[in-house]
Order: sequence, then C-alpha cells, then structure tokens
Amino acid sequence: MRTQQSTALRTAVAAAVPVGLVLSAAVVWQSTSAAFTATTENPGNSWQAGSVVLDDSARDVALFDPTNDGAIKPEVPRSRCLRVDYTGSLPADIRLSVTTPAGAVTTTLDPYLVMSVEQGRNVTATTPVDVGCSDFPSAATPTFVYNTTSAGDASAVQSKTMSDLKTHATYATGLPVGTAVPKDTSLTFRITYQVKNENAAQGTSTKATFTWEAQSN
Repeated sequence: MRTQQSTALRTAVAAAVPVGLVLSAAVVWQSTSAAFTATTENPGNSWQAGSVVLDDSARDVALFDPTNDGAIKPEVPRSRCLRVDYTGSLPADIRLSVTTPAGAVTTTLDPYLVMSVEQGRNVTATTPVDVGCSDFPSAATPTFVYNTTSAGDASAVQSKTMSDLKTHATYATGLPVGTAVPKDTSLTFRITYQVKNENAAQGTSTKATFTWEAQSN
C-alpha cells in the first residue's frame, strides 16, 4: 500500500516539474516583452539640385554679318544689342568669351577691328531689346566691360581690337559681366565695332563667336 502511494507521489511530482518550467518561462517572457521603448523620426526628406540656366534674345543668330552690314568702311561704327537672361536657381557669375570658330577661318581683319562692349541697365525677360539698338537701355553712367568707351568714339583705345578681344577665349579668361547674379535677372549689352583707317585693312575679313557663360559660385 505504501509502495503504491510512493509511486503516485513520484508521478505527481514528475508531472509538476514540466508545468512549473512552462509557467516560469511564461513569466520570464512576459517580463522581457514588457520593456519600455521610445522612438523619434525625421520623415519626408527630399532633395532638389540647383540649376544654372542662360539664354539670350538673339540666341543662335549672328549679331554681325556682311548681309546686314555690307562691305564695311573705315571709321564707320556699327552696333548690335542683345539681352542675356539668367533664370537658374543658383546665384551665378556670368562672363563673356570671344573665339574664332573652328575650321579654316581667315582672321586678317582682327588687328584693324576696334571693339567695345557696353553693359546697360538690367531689365526683365519680357523687355524687348532691338538688335539694332534703337531702344538700348543705357545705364545712367555708361559701363564698358571692354574698352573705355564706344569703339566709334575718338577716345576709344585703339589697341582694343578683335585680336585682343579673342584673348578672352575661355570662361577663366572671359570678361566678367555679372557676379552672384540671382534668378530672373536680364542683362543688356551693346557691342560696337569700327575698322581702323589703315590701308592694310582693305579686303581683310574675320569671324568670331560670342559666348555668354554662367557658373554657380
């Protein structure tokens, strides 16, 4: 009889051990999963690169050509005007460079062609600027980025020729026309030439490309 009781007791104890372990594990799991937490976040991040955008009122069109100017005479100045529009989102420095086009181009007129570049008042992008300069918005005090006065004036520096102007052939050596120019700014320019009264200029010719370039600073 005592043996049966002992066996039953041992069986009950053996069964109770796993149950106790399960209950203990449950208590430990609940204790672990009840830890305190906190979070913070920065949602909605986005990026937009800035831009440098430049255009002009005479884009891809020659300002000077024999069809319009004919065979030019000494000491008869001619001018052409244009508007340069900056619409980039980043402030930019703008410069003018002048080069000889690629290919077999004769440049024998360069040393006899006195040049000047005058900068007028800033205007809006909707302001018309006649290429013939009939409505050029001159500054109260004339500002010349090349030469000291108009090429047609007697006081113009005669060494400021197309040959010299073409030494400003890259952005690095270009003529500064605007610093930290903000978005929606329109610059105006009047470019004037006059052939020197020198017999050696007869029959000479040349070509040039005017390039306006903006770089963000």
